[in-house]
Amino acid sequence: MPARSATWAAPVKGETYVMGIDDRDYMKERYRQRQGLAPGRRFWGFGKAAREARAERARKEQAVPLGSASWIDAKGRGANGGLWFDAKNRGFDYQKGRKVRFGPHPMQKWIILLSAASFLYPMYREARRSGWLPDREAALPFPPSGSVTVNAAIDPHDATSRMRVVTASANAVVQLFDPGSDHHVISVYVHGDDDVTVPVPPGTYRMRVIEGDKWHGPVKFFGPSTTYESVVKLMTFTRRHFGGIDLHRRPDGTLKTRVKIGDPPPLLAAEGKGR
Repeated sequence: MPARSATWAAPVKGETYVMGIDDRDYMKERYRQRQGLAPGRRFWGFGKAAREARAERARKEQAVPLGSASWIDAKGRGANGGLWFDAKNRGFDYQKGRKVRFGPHPMQKWIILLSAASFLYPMYREARRSGWLPDREAALPFPPSGSVTVNAAIDPHDATSRMRVVTASANAVVQLFDPGSDHHVISVYVHGDDDVTVPVPPGTYRMRVIEGDKWHGPVKFFGPSTTYESVVKLMTFTRRHFGGIDLHRRPDGTLKTRVKIGDPPPLLAAEGKGR
């Protein structure tokens, strides 16, 4: 133990004991040894706040500042030799072995199917009315263009309006029905690639169009090649206002039709009369 420059003694009234310089240095050196500090290094404070401040400074000196970069080798090791990622992540070697699967959205196939159906269905109907479907039944003579079947309650003298029908390649039967009662009024027969105008009674009607290739009579119509549609808008005929329909399908067509499910109702002899 080093020599001391002063010794402890009982305090005398009116006197104050002062520790020598050597004793103070000895106490500081002993405190540094207990705290594990480097010998001979001086600190102005030995309290808890001073220790925490020193520890915070040391932590900041060792930490990587925000925005800085550190070297990582190809195996994912940092400067200190350890892995820079969590062990659960398993690094880029594991990620390279994974197979990323890109599949269509569940709704995408339905969109494709609907788009294909909207394109293929009109083609199917065109092929059907043109006679591409097999039809082994013997064909009957199709009525002449401009001939009609009229409801027996219609007086021919009342047919003071006109209806024009222009057909495409298929034969057609254009019909007018009363929109309230759905009673048949008149049916007009027109051969393919033809243009006719026939007299009709004035009024507002629901128009339906039947087309096909081989004629099988007023019950089966065109057999397997029969297509059946209804014009969406009501057709009005007056003495001064005539109407008509062009059955050529075009992208800029103005006649909106709706496909009818099922076969058209037969034209029975009891319903009307022909001419």
